Amino acid sequence: MLVLSGGQAESLFDLGLPVGVAELPADLAALDRLLDDRALLAPIEAAWAAEDRDRGRPSVAMDRFVRLMIVKARSGGWGYETLVREVSDSLHLRRFCRIALTDRVPDESTIRKLVKRLGPDVIDEITMAVIARATGPTAQRRFVARAARIDSTVVESDIRYPTDLGLAQDAARMLAAAARKSGELAGSGAPKVRDRSRAIFGRLRRVTRSIAGRTGHSKELALRLTGEAGELAARSLREARRLAATLRSRARGRGAQAKLRAAERIELVAARARKVCEQITRRVSGQKITDRLVSMSDPDARPIRKGKLRHPTEFGTSCRSPSCVRTPAAAPAA
Repeated sequence: MLVLSGGQAESLFDLGLPVGVAELPADLAALDRLLDDRALLAPIEAAWAAEDRDRGRPSVAMDRFVRLMIVKARSGGWGYETLVREVSDSLHLRRFCRIALTDRVPDESTIRKLVKRLGPDVIDEITMAVIARATGPTAQRRFVARAARIDSTVVESDIRYPTDLGLAQDAARMLAAAARKSGELAGSGAPKVRDRSRAIFGRLRRVTRSIAGRTGHSKELALRLTGEAGELAARSLREARRLAATLRSRARGRGAQAKLRAAERIELVAARARKVCEQITRRVSGQKITDRLVSMSDPDARPIRKGKLRHPTEFGTSCRSPSCVRTPAAAPAA
């Protein structure tokens, strides 16, 4: 359920705070006035599915979520865990984000899931709206734009670590599954698509045992078995293409549209499988691979170098806007 406003954020404990603590610093106070406009939440309301707005568990209050993302953008490099920790420990940031002293700051996984659900475009739209209000003709003269690199330009994908053998196995399995769903529509005599995923998995296990055994021949064995897996996936690909062509040729009369739709589904999976086969061919031949496909189920995911020590390479979707965006910051008064 979509919750736009968190309501009252002050508690009895706020009455005992000193005046200097209870009042926001000048820069946060200016941002606080800009973010009071509920029109800034319109992109979130538009992106939220209409059927989910009034059912399910209540979401984090969106006005608090937007303020958390503004704090994250102003920090220039905080991750989600650091953001939650810093806001929890700061009275000023709590008051700016309208989170009472008696309330918990939303968990970092909750914030991450909201970013993934809404997408980077919605967050960028809100950020640019704040910038427009802060630097427009009617804005206060004391605002200037400051560059900040934000981490929300990448939405992490829920996929396993990609390997060529794993992708070949997924391609063979998904081609066979798509063919099974269309088997009755194709009729008798239609080409069959054999599921070769178990054969590819056997090669994957051999590579794993070779690496664990440290035999010294792991690289050569891995390349050879990867090439064999690519050939098996290519066979399934050729069979799937023949089945799709058969479905299109038999799309006449009643059920023609269903056959065409089935052919389109098979061709969609086949296009991704073809990309996997091409990558394996280039890998075995020692050629460079550009624009690598890392998931059969999420073709938009790409490997992204983030420079983190624990996870130097992450897999997700990067928004098309520049990685450096401008966020409003208060300059010292003249």
